[in-house]
Amino acid sequence: MEPDGFAIEDRHAGRRHTLLLSGELDMASAPALEEALQQLCEAGAQELVLDLRELSFMDSSGLNAIVKGRALCEEHRCDLALIPGRRPVQRVFEVTQLLDRLPFRKAAGPRPAGRRTPRS
Repeated sequence: MEPDGFAIEDRHAGRRHTLLLSGELDMASAPALEEALQQLCEAGAQELVLDLRELSFMDSSGLNAIVKGRALCEEHRCDLALIPGRRPVQRVFEVTQLLDRLPFRKAAGPRPAGRRTPRS
């Protein structure tokens, strides 16, 4: 079950997945993201994109989950990219000096509308 206020929506085409993260990525929710990334990598995902635009908050636990996810993707030869989030979320990357070390890219368009489905 997902922690209150956090959801992961998986939009995928074949082995390419965009995970739309919403709510708060923190100590309570970071394990859910780690589990989702682990499952997708083990299932043979070719590319994972973490869309951070709908996150309202992220702490060091969320950052750690993303960094672990990057290492996991490298281990499984899966490309990882991040779509930047709102200013408070991006500030975490700036303060930790990871902004230039992680694979950020611009979004292709507006956040897709649709139902958010929690992932467990």
